[in-house]
Amino acid sequence: MDVFIVRTRLQSLIVEKIINVENISKYILVFCYLDNKYEDDSKYYTTYKRIRENAFFTINVFCSSKVSVNFIKFFLTQLMVFITNGKVFLAVIDSYPFALSNRFFPSLEINTFDDGSYNLIKSSAYFNETALARKGVKGLVSKMVFPKGGAKYLRDRTKRHYTVFPDLDNIVEKDRVVNLDWDWSELLDNRDLDKLPARTDAILLGTAFQDFSIKQQVKLKKNIMKIIDDVGLYIMHPREENWLEHSKVVKLHSPAEAVLKYIQSTNNNELIVYHIDTTVSYSLKRNEHIRFINLLSEV
Repeated sequence: MDVFIVRTRLQSLIVEKIINVENISKYILVFCYLDNKYEDDSKYYTTYKRIRENAFFTINVFCSSKVSVNFIKFFLTQLMVFITNGKVFLAVIDSYPFALSNRFFPSLEINTFDDGSYNLIKSSAYFNETALARKGVKGLVSKMVFPKGGAKYLRDRTKRHYTVFPDLDNIVEKDRVVNLDWDWSELLDNRDLDKLPARTDAILLGTAFQDFSIKQQVKLKKNIMKIIDDVGLYIMHPREENWLEHSKVVKLHSPAEAVLKYIQSTNNNELIVYHIDTTVSYSLKRNEHIRFINLLSEV
């Protein structure tokens, strides 16, 4: 039986598309969480309901700080797939415990799918080809098993990669890429319409600030405060913590891409989008009416 390993809202949307395209009727969902079961705001977990309801069963996995614990979890997951003659679908390819456990199942089919900008930025961990930096026996083992790193190993093991970025280079060659027929407009949630401004030509997209250094966080937030009055809306990132009390700050059910396309087409003018190295700038790269300005370049 096929297994889908999911962590984020974008991943869940892509998984739903893969299930429909490949006509997969029976599958197991493995939801991974780093810090707690509700890393994202609870609003965003409504997008998981459809794939959860149709799953044969669902497993919630909390990632441990111990490699051995995560190894056992992924080993058992892959053993279950192997016994049932299934396939594995995952997005996060730099997981050392998953790669290590996969060494015990060399015939298992691995398929990957997009995890956002990490799939496109050549300097990201997904393109790393160096051994994991560890001391002692663990470091020696990692260098022996994965001399070019776990991400390189899983890229090579990938049979097919499903993408929503059809015109951009990804983690594998184009002959292994499956382009998904993707329309962000279809993902607009009508519950969000009342929160959108009647007219605006500038939007600000938030970020998960905890992913940046303290120094970067301070600078980014200062830059945001400089332009907050000049934008029509501040759309929070799913994992963004509440830090700014302002009438323009909103949490939406819809993906940002769907909202931006709706606002731009409704206003019928150029839309400026301030962001912090967001995946959205790649998703809507071909839209000539939306101009992205990366605030991270100023930090």
